[in-house]
Amino acid sequence: MKFEDKVARLRKEKYKGIETPELLEDIKRMTDGEAFEYLLGEIVFAGAKVDLSLRPMIPRPETEFWVKQAIEDIMKTKRLFVLRVLDLFAGSGNVGLAVARNIPEATVDFIELDPKLKPGIEHSIIRNNIKKLRARVLVGDTWTGAGGTYDVIFAVPPYVPQSMKEEVMKELHAEAPLSFFDKEEGFYFHTQVLSRAKEFMKEDGVLYLEFDITQREKIEELAKEHGFTSYSFLKDPYGHECTICLSKSL
Repeated sequence: MKFEDKVARLRKEKYKGIETPELLEDIKRMTDGEAFEYLLGEIVFAGAKVDLSLRPMIPRPETEFWVKQAIEDIMKTKRLFVLRVLDLFAGSGNVGLAVARNIPEATVDFIELDPKLKPGIEHSIIRNNIKKLRARVLVGDTWTGAGGTYDVIFAVPPYVPQSMKEEVMKELHAEAPLSFFDKEEGFYFHTQVLSRAKEFMKEDGVLYLEFDITQREKIEELAKEHGFTSYSFLKDPYGHECTICLSKSL
């Protein structure tokens, strides 16, 4: 989005079309490197309103693209009387919120490591008119708090290698590093997910796991190592395979 388009949106959506001193201050902050999305305070992700006031990782359009496709696939293939969904590494809760917003039959468990982000997800749940009984926000590391088995599991883990931290940090002016960097060289959290995923998947359950487009070959190897033989790949808007969809069933 062009800078002038961002200014126009701020003026219209945050300041009701009025050019105030606060708007001018926001423009200056944006010029200094502040993220437009944080200044706006909220974005729409696959139809769901996502609160950004607590500064979680800003949801990416590339993620939104494949999540929309996943929701369409779920609605076509799943019996929607009850749909148990788990959103791992929830961050802003954008993925789970999108599912709950678009599939009224879904109940969603959100698991996020940073306790400071929990109130933001809870606020978004209210903003999207999602009933409390349909959503549970948990603080934990990867699988901590997951209960029973799920029809669908979504995981968008940090996957930037530690070796790239210095390079990437030069471009991360606004967002917290916790959301981006793997503990090791890009596959620690993917391995954590794949090593226990089958414990939490129903017999016909599926797991959507996002990765960097450069990691596709290694992700496929890891999936096979952990006993997954039925899988396919979803693409980002540019045609790159960025997410693996794994089925527990043989």
